[in-house]
Amino acid sequence: MAQDLPAYLDLIKRSKPEEIVVISKEIDPAYELTALVVKLEREGKRRPVLICERMKGTKFPVLTNLHASRSRLALAMGSAPDQMQETYLRAMDKPIPPKIVESGPCKDVVLTGDKINLYDLPQILHHEGDAGPYLTAAISFAKDPTREIWNCAYNRLMIKGRDTTSIHLTAGKHLWEFQRIAESLGAPLPVAFAIGVHPAIALGALAIGSIDEDERAIMGALLREPLELVKCETSDVLVPAHAEMIIEADILPGERTPEGPFGEFTGYSLGERQREVVKVKAITHRAGAFFQDISVAHLDHMLLSTIPMEANLYRAVRAMVPSVKAVRVPGPFTCYVSIEQRLPGQAKNAILSVLGADLYMKRVVVVDQDVDIFDDRQVTWAIATRCQPDRDIAIITHARGSDLDPSAREDGYSAKWGVDATAKPSLAAYTPRHRVPPEAWNRITLKDFGL
Repeated sequence: MAQDLPAYLDLIKRSKPEEIVVISKEIDPAYELTALVVKLEREGKRRPVLICERMKGTKFPVLTNLHASRSRLALAMGSAPDQMQETYLRAMDKPIPPKIVESGPCKDVVLTGDKINLYDLPQILHHEGDAGPYLTAAISFAKDPTREIWNCAYNRLMIKGRDTTSIHLTAGKHLWEFQRIAESLGAPLPVAFAIGVHPAIALGALAIGSIDEDERAIMGALLREPLELVKCETSDVLVPAHAEMIIEADILPGERTPEGPFGEFTGYSLGERQREVVKVKAITHRAGAFFQDISVAHLDHMLLSTIPMEANLYRAVRAMVPSVKAVRVPGPFTCYVSIEQRLPGQAKNAILSVLGADLYMKRVVVVDQDVDIFDDRQVTWAIATRCQPDRDIAIITHARGSDLDPSAREDGYSAKWGVDATAKPSLAAYTPRHRVPPEAWNRITLKDFGL
């Protein structure tokens, strides 16, 4: 499988040409890009890839909304849309280690020293109240300073100067751990950010696992071949050779800078906080590179993050409850789980598995296998008819959660809760659900009645 973004765009053009829209009219990066994406989604009922050829203030064409379709993401994984979770789980279970190559298209143009200027990039403001322009599609690549352990993740970067950004590091996550180790040694943490990658690489970057699991190998499994990596110009950090753009940098020890507000996936603009400082040492990019943006809090963002999250949570629950049927993340900090409960207490075990597997999870609802967790009405019905609050709701206090949760205390210090909405004592012995007799259901077709 080709590992570059242009090849993936060509694949879309051949298979789904209506899903790529090229815009030649100049667009103001201050809010207009987000407005266009949201209007298309809400009013036009469309979610195409947008290629904006003329973005005010920059030479780079901007690509956005790439991930706003399950079918496009399935195409990137070589999977059917209804088999994406299975495909992702196989990639996690059978990773393919990366391989190092001498060079790649990401090295077509190399900018160092005085040629570095982040203000040459599109200065995109996403939402009213954002403190400044942000890079939202930057995937970090970094190594533990003391061990051969690598991490990849999405981290938002706020442009602060020609060669300076802030970075949002989630407390307790792997890149945060690497930075704290480097800082304890009084050293910067070398890091590089890839912008504009094949969606299989983007999906792999969002894999959630133990600190020693290599997301780069999951990327390879999704690509069905080793991810090709090339060494940075200014450090030993390895980056995708076929990326559109690479920003090489250090996260500085002991330095913090004001960051935010920024409109996040929660639907809220979170306020100013002190964040780590990134000093850029080089920018390299493909000749004629796209600059990729992700429309935060909209489908481009939400679908991309949800698919890896659901796969990881399914894997975590399956380890404790082998009869798990499905897992869904319907919204921020929330997970629905469907199980065939064969032993008393398995619903509680499923709740604990989810809360332990993902720092961001705050609410878990577990239902029986006869409830479709992809139908919110059915989940609500199960809570209403199979749950007694004093018996079936578990609350865990004083836990670490997400620092992006506006209801959390002290930068992510949170409570969490689980709802056991399964039938008690067992589904087989529970009050039967009413239904239309199967013979009548099968006999009736709407077209026979002109419907």
